[in-house]
Amino acid sequence: MKTTIKRGLILATATLSVFALSACTGGGNAQPSASSSTRVAATGWETADPAAIKQGGSLTLAVDATPANWNLNNLDSGTVDDNLLSTLFLPSFITIKSDGTWEADKNFAESVKLKSDDPQVVEVKINPKAVWSDGTPMGYQDFAATWKSLNGAEAAYAPVSTNVWSDISSVEAGTNDQDVLITFKNKNADWPSILGAIWPRWLGDTPEHFNKSWATGTFAADGTTLVSGGPFITSKFDSTGQVVSFAPNPKWWGDKPKLDTITFKAVSRAGLAQAYANKEIDVLNTQSNADNFATAKKRSDGKIQRSLSTTYRHITLNGTSSVFKDVKVRTAFAKALNRTVIAQSRLSPVGSPVTLLGNLIYLPGQDGYADDAQSVIGYDTAAAKKLLESAGYKAGSNGMYAKDGKELSVRFVIPSDNPNSAAVAQQVQAQEKAAGIAVKIDVVPSADFFTKYINVEARDFDATFFAWQGTAFPISSVKSIFYPADSGQNFPGVTDASLGGDFDKANAELDPAKRIILAKAIDKKLVKLATTLPLFPETYVFGVKDGIVNYGPTQFQSVQWQNVGYKQ
Repeated sequence: MKTTIKRGLILATATLSVFALSACTGGGNAQPSASSSTRVAATGWETADPAAIKQGGSLTLAVDATPANWNLNNLDSGTVDDNLLSTLFLPSFITIKSDGTWEADKNFAESVKLKSDDPQVVEVKINPKAVWSDGTPMGYQDFAATWKSLNGAEAAYAPVSTNVWSDISSVEAGTNDQDVLITFKNKNADWPSILGAIWPRWLGDTPEHFNKSWATGTFAADGTTLVSGGPFITSKFDSTGQVVSFAPNPKWWGDKPKLDTITFKAVSRAGLAQAYANKEIDVLNTQSNADNFATAKKRSDGKIQRSLSTTYRHITLNGTSSVFKDVKVRTAFAKALNRTVIAQSRLSPVGSPVTLLGNLIYLPGQDGYADDAQSVIGYDTAAAKKLLESAGYKAGSNGMYAKDGKELSVRFVIPSDNPNSAAVAQQVQAQEKAAGIAVKIDVVPSADFFTKYINVEARDFDATFFAWQGTAFPISSVKSIFYPADSGQNFPGVTDASLGGDFDKANAELDPAKRIILAKAIDKKLVKLATTLPLFPETYVFGVKDGIVNYGPTQFQSVQWQNVGYKQ
């Protein structure tokens, strides 16, 4: 399930932002909905105080692939998996609580506050004990280098997203190097989102370092010594075997980590359930797959845990392809989809609430949510055919549409070894055929799915299926998915020129109620683009080995890795 985004929603940028989940999952943030809040909690893992956790032990988790680049904001990186790994070694100066609110992470920050409204100035007082494992004290220099690489001022950096960072005018020292003053030229209400991942000064000081220094590992300034700013540090990385292990960071100043080793190994989607059943991995995200769910329930030393999520599934259309340049054709494709049938097939077998998604900023139950999609892309095969005809297509004797002698054929790209993607693609194929649109399913290697087919440098697809995963900052984090057209997260490659100003205005509005009104207007425009077709929000359903505490399914809550382990 590769993603592309960085730590903004959980990826796409080094902020708490949106991340792409490969053909499996996806962005936005939600609170419990009326239909599901009584059944599913925001955090589903078993919680335990540090004193009740054993010292020692190992934890093995599955990923789609180990990082192609360890720099979260590099175009080759930024998946949800990459973001998860980064939380072990990158400092986060805030921590997200189960309800989606935030507070300063005392391991890294003595305080985080909005010092001034006009101009907007944020002050972060770094914990004086906080150091990179090579001995370099964390300071304003790290924040300044992160800002330099993500603010969009120097094209050579080419970040996946400049969300929030582009609104900052300066990053300077206050009373000392550990007193960070961040001054904004444009107000931004989601300013806490940028504090979720700060990298060392030597990674962001030049485009060359930004693009290449962490291509194969999290190296110190010397280019050879592995470095960490968190509770764990890389101890082994096998890029060929796709396995990476972490050990406690000997320079970590916080509470001693409970686990001796945390290992991530690449496992194909098709092999996930069996790997869990064979006890090769300790936690299984079932990905709303019925077979995975059935297998997970059978493990004798495991349990099922559920939580709400910030993940939503969708179909993305490439607006730069010859097939989908015309918005009428994109809208017709959308109207031919029976989203209810697709949602039921994926969610009902695993006991999850079935709810369609009608918004591209908010999730159901969240303040500001409204179903803006139904009136634009609601299921209507007859309307889909009329749109195609208005776009110059004519139905042949076989019922399939063509224009200028060329059949309307959509290349639907999905990753291999992913049963969910295959099932959805087959449903889409059948539904589109009923509207006279041919769909050809192209299965590509999972490891290449984002990097060689979907990302903005390739855009080698007409349509695809994956997910976005968001954070507690929905408005600022989704901007780069839709604007500008050449954004590192805008896989469709098209936009509405007015969105730039709209997002800027919404992000600068500090009044929550007024901000929601602005966001609602934006969402109506996003839906009309018909480039990201929302399907359904997804409940996390995990299989978790008995005894594991402080890790598992969660909607918002940050993982404190030093406190993950096995209960006594």
